[in-house]
Amino acid sequence: MPNRQFVHAVSAARHKLDTIIERVCGACGYSCCHTGTMVGSHGVRRLYKGMRLDAGLASRVREGLKTRAAELAADLDTIRHVTQMLQMSFGDRMSRELTDLGALTGEWQDFTEFMASDFDLTPDNLKRLTQFSAVRHNLLRQLREFPGAEAALATMSVPGGSFHFRGRKLAPPRCIFHLDGCLLGRYRPVKCANFFCNAEPNLLAECHAEMDFDEFVIANMYPESLGFVEEMILLENELGPDYWEPKIVLGCDEQQARRLIELGTARGIGTDVQQNPGGFYLSTGELLELIKAAGRDATLIFTAESVGGPALYELAVALEQAHNADILGGFILIAQRFATPSFMPHPMWSDRMMSQPLGSLEIYAITPE
Repeated sequence: MPNRQFVHAVSAARHKLDTIIERVCGACGYSCCHTGTMVGSHGVRRLYKGMRLDAGLASRVREGLKTRAAELAADLDTIRHVTQMLQMSFGDRMSRELTDLGALTGEWQDFTEFMASDFDLTPDNLKRLTQFSAVRHNLLRQLREFPGAEAALATMSVPGGSFHFRGRKLAPPRCIFHLDGCLLGRYRPVKCANFFCNAEPNLLAECHAEMDFDEFVIANMYPESLGFVEEMILLENELGPDYWEPKIVLGCDEQQARRLIELGTARGIGTDVQQNPGGFYLSTGELLELIKAAGRDATLIFTAESVGGPALYELAVALEQAHNADILGGFILIAQRFATPSFMPHPMWSDRMMSQPLGSLEIYAITPE
């Protein structure tokens, strides 16, 4: 498939997948996004890189966080009203508990004010945002020391607040980076990007109804210029090994491939370049053995004439397992083309598993100059 035609196919498939997700996600009430946040240390690094590359993302995240801060401020008003009621009812008998509640309320206020401020978008400051679940948990645990206090939060909740019951318990908070949808877009955490829920309507079932396997695979690619991929690798080199993420680059000519190999080699640690004259296909187990042998601080670079959908799935599973085991170093696969049609869909697609691990993989279809 000529490069220009393939890039067009990628753009069309991405649009179709985005349309399905927009139609389906949220029909269940965003239950996955309303159970806390999946953004941890690795998610913060993904976000930070994204904001360094895309000023628009930084602006969207900052404005979204200010909107969320207003919601936390509304909850803070409710907490203070409930505390006043508790002081009148329990002030003589539970003064120590009320003092502790006051301190935790202060932590909520500090977090809200920080979130609403124009703080520097550094990794440390972004990581602070992930601490809200702990701030909320600690305050609610202290409130439970007082009979009826938790129910009072829902009863006295002000407009714009988040305290309400789901069944017999207070509903968990939604992800701090969730507004009308995910603020992080393509830089959302790995588990979120790979997650295809089985709620009703079923997201993966809808994908199966409208897309075949190969179309779903290319829908998880990004049409980008070689300059963007170079900028991403240079940024990761600047930030260090903790920021390295695997790259699969399709549609490179020999000169472009040499440039990417130079950038991978410039990391200055160990680099292992393996050239495959034919198609790239290694099982999850084979890839994990190669990753272990290379070491956490090395970069594995593969070149190949082609790679297909099943191979990308095996690669994605291996990379996810290596990441979870903290043995993943640098990884770059450079292929001239995407091999289609696939000889058969990958079992994870055929078995309709909730994890479709291509979602978080950086697969770039190089746009023509």
